[in-house]
Amino acid sequence: MRVMAARDPVIQDLLEHGYEYVTNAFRRGAVPRGIRAREAEVMRSRLHREGYRTAVASAYDEAGNHIPGMVSIWQKREAV
Repeated sequence: MRVMAARDPVIQDLLEHGYEYVTNAFRRGAVPRGIRAREAEVMRSRLHREGYRTAVASAYDEAGNHIPGMVSIWQKREAV
């Protein structure tokens, strides 16, 4: 997380506001043929139903390299 936050001010801001990283997911229409994967919007909808506020940011791999066609999904529990 520190590598991503150091490179991306949006991710730094999400961390400072209490968001937690969930996963990387494909943007709409970017899932390669033959791969079974949920798109980011489907995953965000599920998290909303479970009571989370969500945000998206650029996606990075473990080495801190940007992943085109993907976004990172972040969650924060809604205040009750």
